[in-house]
Amino acid sequence: MDKTIDAMTRYLFIFIMILVSQGMYSQKDPEAKKILDKVSARSQRDYPIQVSFEYIYEDLMDKQTTTQKGTLILEENRFKLKVGETVVYSDGKTVWNHLTSANEVYVSDAEDGSSSEDFFISDPSDLFTFYNEGFKYSLKGEIEHNKQTLNEIDIFPEDLDKNYHTVKLLIDKKDLRMYSAQAYGKHGANHTVILNDYKARIKTDDKTFVFDPADHPGVEVVDTRF
Repeated sequence: MDKTIDAMTRYLFIFIMILVSQGMYSQKDPEAKKILDKVSARSQRDYPIQVSFEYIYEDLMDKQTTTQKGTLILEENRFKLKVGETVVYSDGKTVWNHLTSANEVYVSDAEDGSSSEDFFISDPSDLFTFYNEGFKYSLKGEIEHNKQTLNEIDIFPEDLDKNYHTVKLLIDKKDLRMYSAQAYGKHGANHTVILNDYKARIKTDDKTFVFDPADHPGVEVVDTRF
């Protein structure tokens, strides 16, 4: 066979494979959705849940990595999040961002937080359901980690203006609990959340998700709502 034709054939094959792979990633993989739906259903059955986690922020440009530990109490669209020196409360309508070291709390509407590009920290309420709208996903397979079999699912935002291009989820195959979520940023900033201790159906009340200034003498309240 003519070498030029042989080379063109190989390049054409590679080009076709690229198109096929892009087509695969652009779809909503039904096998991935089955797993995601089971994880979502399980978490909702377990509400209210409490998890401890490690949050890792990686800046590839500056070659810096920051790790913080935190806890999250979650019940549908209500949550209480502790990480570092920040405690965030949300009752689904209002968000209170309490900076404990400064004894300041910033008050905003809940939808303002959900529109942020920050991963997880700005609004963890949709951690188990965010894939339902505006995303495509693909089941990559299984990996073994710490004596666990984990399903690996890649999730891609349909909105190409997002600051991240991929979210990688690792899900325990046996108990259908999320092990970790990692968002890969377009500009070298990656966010990773590793979920550790998981407690189901904990005791909460309405006060759990609301910041009460009376419990924090001298706190400065900054209301950013208009």
